Amino acid sequence: MIYRVLAITVLLSVVFWLGAAYHVAQAQAQSEDDVGQFLQTGQDCYSRGEFANAVLEFENVLLIDRQNFAAKVWLAQVYVDMKDLEKARKILMEASLQAPDHPRVIQLQKMLGEMKKPAKAKPASQAVKETFDLTASDTGLRRFGLVVPEDKVTHDTSENNLLVFEDMELEPEKPKEKELDLLNYFDKDSSPLSEVFTALDSQGLNAALDLYFVKVIADPALAAQDDRGLVAKGNELYAARYTSSIDDLEACYYYGSLQFINGLYSEAEKILGPLKTNPGNFAERLQPIFAALSKWRETENQRLLALKQAEEDRLAMEAYEKAETEKKKDDIWAKLKKKRAGTASGSALVGGAAGVAEAAALHSEGYDLYKKGKLDDAIAKYEEALAKQADNPEFSYHLGLAWTDKGLAGDAQSFDRAITAFQRVISLAPNDKLGRDAQAMIKDIDSAKKTLGE
Repeated sequence: MIYRVLAITVLLSVVFWLGAAYHVAQAQAQSEDDVGQFLQTGQDCYSRGEFANAVLEFENVLLIDRQNFAAKVWLAQVYVDMKDLEKARKILMEASLQAPDHPRVIQLQKMLGEMKKPAKAKPASQAVKETFDLTASDTGLRRFGLVVPEDKVTHDTSENNLLVFEDMELEPEKPKEKELDLLNYFDKDSSPLSEVFTALDSQGLNAALDLYFVKVIADPALAAQDDRGLVAKGNELYAARYTSSIDDLEACYYYGSLQFINGLYSEAEKILGPLKTNPGNFAERLQPIFAALSKWRETENQRLLALKQAEEDRLAMEAYEKAETEKKKDDIWAKLKKKRAGTASGSALVGGAAGVAEAAALHSEGYDLYKKGKLDDAIAKYEEALAKQADNPEFSYHLGLAWTDKGLAGDAQSFDRAITAFQRVISLAPNDKLGRDAQAMIKDIDSAKKTLGE
């Protein structure tokens, strides 16, 4: 009986210790899962710019594991971005005691400058005070933020926690640089648009745009400064509102003013036009914009007028040059006709003394037809005369004149035939007056063709 009782006692003890070990292991695993989750959530909040939420998530990690190096460094980074340099120095001091040579610690130390211990401790915030109270007391409750079960608060430290930053790249050791004194680096925004950004954070988009408009109108060079997406946000919001309703005075004012700032004066003039008669609450703010647009419109009208005048001058010059060209053509044709007429009348007497009666008769018939303007019939008679007396230079000369007149009537190919006839005259009577006249006719025809572009 005694042995049976002892066996049962031993069995129950084994079961108890196994169960206890299981629950301890399960709690430890749960704690590690929570730490990883809080770290990841904190990083996500940080990347979205939700600094207050990021602080809460990293503090939750430190409630579970006060020695977690990753949470300390991330928390220091958040405090730097929040410009709470005292808290950043304090938490970074703790991290530097764990890993003084860690690249992220060194980087943050350079940003903050040489860390100095405050001469006098300041009262801790309620959240920090409760954090230390929680880790040093028997209670597992926290008034602000997460409620952490007591069995999840641990003081174990793992070296693996020193390298949990996925975005961190270890760089080779560089020569030590001079420490930067950046104690007041984040105290004041040095941008010329800092007041605009402050207005955006504290008063909203409209107030920021109003101040931005005032500054840029006073100093247009500020339009080239980084506006941190302010103009893009304003365009996105008010373009949609203006498209939806062109009677929306607020949308007209902001959207039109943004177009003015962007240099789209014609578009701004169109959008802001209705506000000239109905400015609503924007009358005072619109005065400098309307003044600038009025000055631009005056300059633009002068520019357009100058362009119009330049175009009119160009057209007038083009018409004048065309008229001069036509006049020159007319002068050339008149000269050629006059010369041809004088030569033809002067040679008519020569034609009457032809040596061969039949050829002479055909030539005379051709000349009569020529005087009546029947060029084709005259050319036919001249060619018949040349068929009977090919060596008569006068027949060829009159044939050249007929072809020249036909060319003057618009048949350009007739000029080539006229030149052929005149060249025959030159070959038959190179030293006679007909030969010289034929050379002059060829020269005049070539000059006319070049001038006319034919």
